[in-house]
Amino acid sequence: MTRGIRNNDPLNIRHGKSQWTGMSKVQTDKTFVQFTSRVYGYRAAFIILRNYISRGKDTIGKIIAKWAPSADGNTTPVYIRYVSRSTGIGASHPLRIDDKDALIAIVQSMAHMESGIIEERSVIEQGYEVPPQPSRPTPALPPGRGTAPFGVKN
Repeated sequence: MTRGIRNNDPLNIRHGKSQWTGMSKVQTDKTFVQFTSRVYGYRAAFIILRNYISRGKDTIGKIIAKWAPSADGNTTPVYIRYVSRSTGIGASHPLRIDDKDALIAIVQSMAHMESGIIEERSVIEQGYEVPPQPSRPTPALPPGRGTAPFGVKN
């Protein structure tokens, strides 16, 4: 069983500031996030990909170069070629954040590359459909208690 499958994180999302919905309460893997189910791992991947696209990393080539850079020991050109060929989407073709079919195909292909899993589309689609957490107002602190805490809740 691969690390991504064991962690329910088929795209191997690294720990960062985000506290993802569906994260396991106990995180024993110091590098990659552990989720309670693969659906939540896919959900997090879709959120990251949509953020990439909205910030100009809007092609398979740009996404993979950011996701799996050569500097980290990845064979980035091979990864880009694999995702492009397996999805039928050109490596330089501009993507849209609302193109459900393209994003699902890309995530499915990336999961195969990252974790060796050939996931059913229906499972990945569940991750696509899980809505983001609604924004919550930051609770006010009593006078004299400093500034309000910050954090990302996904």
